Amino acid sequence: MINQDLHVSRVWIAPSLTMQSTLLAMLSTGIATTLSILLIPDNPAREGALFYPALVMSAGLATAPLVTAFSYPKALLRGESLVALAPIYWLLLDLLQGVYLMEDVTSNEVRLGFLGIGVFVAMVWLGAIRRSWKIPRVLLSAVSQEFSINTYFGLALACFFIGMLNFAAPCNFNVFEMVHYLGQERWAAPWGRGQLGGWDAFLDHLQYFGYLLPVLTVVIGRRVGVRNVRTVICTGMSVVMALFLAQSGSRRVIGVVVGMALILWILDQQRLRLKHLLTTVLAILALLIALQVMLEYRNVGLGVLVGNREVPSGRFEKRQILEEQHLRVDDNFYRLCQIIQLIPESYPFVYHKYFVYVIVRPVPRVFWPEKPVDPGFDLPAALGVQGVSFSYSVIGELYMSLGFIGIALGGWFYGRVASMASGLLARCTTQGALVIYSIVVMALFSGMRSILELILVSYVVLAWVGLAHLFIKLRHAKA
Repeated sequence: MINQDLHVSRVWIAPSLTMQSTLLAMLSTGIATTLSILLIPDNPAREGALFYPALVMSAGLATAPLVTAFSYPKALLRGESLVALAPIYWLLLDLLQGVYLMEDVTSNEVRLGFLGIGVFVAMVWLGAIRRSWKIPRVLLSAVSQEFSINTYFGLALACFFIGMLNFAAPCNFNVFEMVHYLGQERWAAPWGRGQLGGWDAFLDHLQYFGYLLPVLTVVIGRRVGVRNVRTVICTGMSVVMALFLAQSGSRRVIGVVVGMALILWILDQQRLRLKHLLTTVLAILALLIALQVMLEYRNVGLGVLVGNREVPSGRFEKRQILEEQHLRVDDNFYRLCQIIQLIPESYPFVYHKYFVYVIVRPVPRVFWPEKPVDPGFDLPAALGVQGVSFSYSVIGELYMSLGFIGIALGGWFYGRVASMASGLLARCTTQGALVIYSIVVMALFSGMRSILELILVSYVVLAWVGLAHLFIKLRHAKA
C-alpha cells in the first residue's frame, strides 16, 4: 500500500521507442559514419585534422535523440539516447578541441575507429527496439512498495554511515585524521589501496551506498522542500560524501553520483519548463568545471587550493585554477586506434578473457588468490610504457575481444540493458523504480568508458535493493 504522506505520480519519459525513431537513428548514424570516414585526411596527425570528421559524427549520433526530444524533452534521458550521445563526450570531444595529436597511427586505423563507433551505436538502437528482458523478481519486489518521507530519510542516514565506513575504518574512526587526508593527493589517504587488495577490498564496496545519497536528497527535497531540516541534513551528508569520493581523483565517480541525482530531478518534474532547462545546463557546466579542477589538482591534493598544505618542490607549478585551455576527458579515441593498430596484426584477440576479468571482479582475492589480474592484453606494455594505465573505451575493449563482431554484440547488449531500464520504469510508478532507472541509465553512460564502469556502477543497484528489502522487513516487523 502506498503511503499517503508521499505524493506519487506516474513519470513518463516518452512514448515507447518506435521503429520510425529507430530507423532515423540508424540512418543518421550510418550517414554520419560514412561521411566522417570520407573526411579523414591522409595525415591524421596534423593539428585539427579530425575536427570535421568528429563534428559530422557527433551531429549524426545526436540527430535521433534531439529530434525525439523536440516533442518529448525527457526522451534525452532514455537509456539508448544517452548511450548514443556518450561517444560524443568519451571519444569525440577531445578531437573537437584538438587536445592531442594522433601520432604514430595511420588514417586507416582512424577510419576503423570511426567505423567502430558507428557500428556500436547502430547496434544499441537495434537492441533497444526489442522487447525488454524479464526484470528480476528481487528487483521488482524492492521497488514495488513506496516508502514514506521518514523512511527515505532513514535510508539516507543508513547510506551515509555505511558509505563512510570505507573512509573511517582505515583512520580508526579518527575524524580529524579523515579531514586531514581530504586535502592530500589521490594516493596518500589510508583508504586508498593498490590493484591487488586483501580483506580491505570489502570496505571499497561500502562506498557504493554513499552513491545513493544525492539521489535520496533529491527525493526528499522534492517532497518536503529544500528548506526542510531533513533536506538540509541530507544535503550536508551528500556534500561530505562527495568530498571524500573526490579525494581519490576519480572524475567518473563524481560525474556518476551527480548525474544520477540530476537525471532523477529532471524526470521527477511534472512538466519541464524553461527554468528547469536552464538549471540543468548550469548544473552540467558546474559539474564539468569541478571535474576539470579535479583533473588539474588530483596529483597534489585539493588542499593546495585553500593553502592547507605545501607542495614539494618540482611536483607542481603554481598556477591559476582552470589554466588548462581544453576540457580534458581521456585520450580514448587515440588509444582505440592504437588497439586497432596492434590487434590482430601483432597481438591476438583476447576473446573471453576480458569478460571473465570484469565478471569475477566482485570476488574478493582473499577467496580466489589466482583471480585474473588483467584482461589478457596490456596496452601500456605493448607500447613499451611503464607505470601508467590507459583507457580506450568500451569500443576498444570489445574490439580487443572479438574485433567488429565483438563491437556489434556489445552495442546490442547495451541496447538490451537500456530497454530493460525503460521497461522497469513503465511497469512501476514508485520513487524506488525512478531511483533504479537513474542508476542504470547513468551506468550505461559511464559504461561507454569501460565495461568495468558499467559493472561497478551496477553495484549501486545492489546497494539499493539490499537496503530496500531490509527496510521493508523492518516495516513489516513494526506493523
